[in-house]
Amino acid sequence: MAEKFTQHTGLVVPLDAANVDTDAIIPKQFLQKVTRTGFGAHLFNDWRFLDDKGQQPNPEFVLNFPEYQGASILLARENFGCGSSREHAPWR
Repeated sequence: MAEKFTQHTGLVVPLDAANVDTDAIIPKQFLQKVTRTGFGAHLFNDWRFLDDKGQQPNPEFVLNFPEYQGASILLARENFGCGSSREHAPWR
């Protein structure tokens, strides 16, 4: 079980997009397991990379900006996580 926390200090990444659905957060092709870890590498995969293999970063996507490397807080706009009831989306 994860340790509870009451305060967190970290770098904030502003994701300036409304109505981000669970398919964008974690694309379905990465949902082959039911454990709650190991999804971070696939976060926003279709937005972060220009190719299907995840080898060519999209330089225009905020999570690829050098100043946000190592960030631990995602500041999202309204209706983040909409769409399916896919429980994998908020897992890390």
